[in-house]
Parts: sequence; structure tokens; C-alpha cells
Amino acid sequence: ININKHFGSRIIIKGNHLYASFGERGKGMIAQDPTKHPGSIIRINTDGSIPQDNPLVGKANAIEAVYSYGHRNQQGMERHPVTGQMWAHEHGPRGGDELNIIEPGKNYGWPVISYGINYNGTPFAEDSVREGMQQPIQYWVPSIAPSGMTFVTSDQYPDWKGHLLVGSLKFGLVELLQLDGNTVVSRTEVLQGIGRVRSIKQGPDGYIYVGVTGQGIFRVEGV
Repeated sequence: ININKHFGSRIIIKGNHLYASFGERGKGMIAQDPTKHPGSIIRINTDGSIPQDNPLVGKANAIEAVYSYGHRNQQGMERHPVTGQMWAHEHGPRGGDELNIIEPGKNYGWPVISYGINYNGTPFAEDSVREGMQQPIQYWVPSIAPSGMTFVTSDQYPDWKGHLLVGSLKFGLVELLQLDGNTVVSRTEVLQGIGRVRSIKQGPDGYIYVGVTGQGIFRVEGV
């Protein structure tokens, strides 16, 4: 495994469960193999044991901790504050970044299906849609290199409340994805020219905090 890229790791604790995402480390088809961790999201109990309602428990040729697979390089993961569903986004290659709602046992298609192309401009994926593989609720072409995200529930930002913020490494900005249930209805650049965004969180004080590579953590005020 190439240890130099596609780390794709976020950790979320939801109740007694811990979710962690693993990038496929640049190895492509390993993400289609539920006997391997790369390219998956795992779910374990906070004491380290395997939840007995995990989708692959008791299945042959599978790691029982694997919750979903077929991912490329996930650098954002958050629990929806109303539905409790886990949402995650991941990098595509040249285009094809995805935002997904994570469902247990589902295959998210990488690298068999994608809306992206190779970095040299040539196609690589067999399809963008295939039976048995999940479609994203949002994809980006061109790629924004998404990193970090948070659902806004705070009254500090009335125009953002109930919607999703996603950071961009490539363009040094934050996007507001306006939501109608599980549908993205619009995208707006709300913070521009701030540098390579690594993380976004809403703090206990209701303010949004943005971590930027090489610059630090900033609090968003006055929007």
C-alpha cells in the first residue's frame, strides 16, 4: 500500500459508536474489497468491540467492522443533527468529488464508477452509474478538493442555519450547500481566499471555527 497519499481519515463518535474513514491509499480496487480497511468507513463500539448490528457481522470474506466501502479519500464526515445519518464527502481524481449519505453495508462505487477523469484527461471509470452502487447526493466538476464540513444549527448565522458548510483545499474557500432535506438545492462560496481549509466545526459557543493549513484556526463572525 502506498502510504504517501489518500489518508482520508475522519473520526466521529455518535452515542456508543465510533466511525472512522480510511482512504484507499491510491490503490483503487482495494476499495471494492470489504476484507480490507482502505477505502472504507468502519463502525465500532467505543470499547473497541464490534456492534452486532453492523452490516457485515457474520458475513464470509468481510471485516465485521466495515460499515460502508467503495470510497476513495474521505476528508469530511459529520452526523446530521436531525436525522442522525452520517454524511461524508470524498475526493475524486480530476473532478468527481462526492458528498454521500452513508448507509450500512452499501458500496459507493470507487473506482468502478465516478464522475471524474484521470489527471492526464483520459477516462478511467467504466460508468458513472451502476446497479448496486450508491449515487452521491452531490458531486463536484471541477474538483474542489473538499476537506472538513459541518452542519450549521446555530442562531449566530440565520442565513446558514439548517445547511452545510464544506471546505475546499484547492480553491481556499468554504462553500455553503443549501439543503432541502437530503437534496442540495444550491452552492454558494461564502468564505473566499482564506487558504487551504482542513477542518470546519461549530463550537459549543455557536460560532463556526475554520482550520487553515499553515495559518491556524479562525472564528467566523459577522456574516
